[in-house]
Amino acid sequence: MNEKKIVVIGAGISGLLCGKRLAEAGHSVLILDKGRNIGGRLSTRRTDGAVFHHGASSLPDFYGHKELPEFGLEIFKRAEKEKIIQRKGNLFEPINSVADFVNYCGANLNIQESCEAISLNLQNKTIGIQCRGRVYENTPYDLLILSIPPYQAKTLINKQINEFDGLLESVQMRSSAAALFSFDLNPKPIKDKYFSNEKIHVHVENNRFKCKQQLFCLTVHTKEPFAKKVVKNDKDTIKELLLKEIVDAVPFSLPKPTYEAGHRWLYGFTERSLGKSWLFYNEENVGICGDWCLGGTILDAASSGITLAEHILTR
Repeated sequence: MNEKKIVVIGAGISGLLCGKRLAEAGHSVLILDKGRNIGGRLSTRRTDGAVFHHGASSLPDFYGHKELPEFGLEIFKRAEKEKIIQRKGNLFEPINSVADFVNYCGANLNIQESCEAISLNLQNKTIGIQCRGRVYENTPYDLLILSIPPYQAKTLINKQINEFDGLLESVQMRSSAAALFSFDLNPKPIKDKYFSNEKIHVHVENNRFKCKQQLFCLTVHTKEPFAKKVVKNDKDTIKELLLKEIVDAVPFSLPKPTYEAGHRWLYGFTERSLGKSWLFYNEENVGICGDWCLGGTILDAASSGITLAEHILTR
């Protein structure tokens, strides 16, 4: 098989493992992501004295996941053996941070962060990339993988694949809002891992993983239907709304936050999946993968990306 130059757009778990499988098979793989860090919704944010895991932070038991290819199973088993993740009941969680797990999955890959795909020319096989601090550039490819949310893929394809838009009519995504707060408060007396009220979930970061942090840190996620109301606001308003809810959910007084940030996951959850592991368009040399193809979990994302790579390798 001839070596191909493959560009993967999106460095979530689906894009990372798709790229990893193709790279280990001998192809030249470049992974681009518009975020400052890889991982997509597997996200860790660090500030002075504080660490937040404001996206997904666990994965289902991969030993019993029938859809997961052997390539993915072996990666997760090694991550467990090397103490990157550990079993917690029916789930697996990172031992130190979500970022450690993501970086483990992305090890030895050619990844460029803070690079956003803003245009696509399927006829010329070039993709327009805008990178922070760098000028716009056209990047050529032999084969393109889109591992991004469905409506972002739709915008990028821009009607160059006729049947793609129609497929998305069966897909339904749900938005979510989150916020991160740290407080100059001694975290040691607080043993709880979780608080909630009817509108929010509150995770105590100090008691979740083995991250070293001096401040008392909380990550807040919205419940439905409150999420639908909150996500329409800008990030500053989101953090203000969720801070008010924390006061109601946490059974002790909190000082003014030393750090606060709002966040929106516009395509945070898969309500109804495509029902296919991946899509591939032979004429255009474009593959599409992601959790939304199969379901809403990290294992769905991994399965989608790896099985797409396996298809490409057997063409």
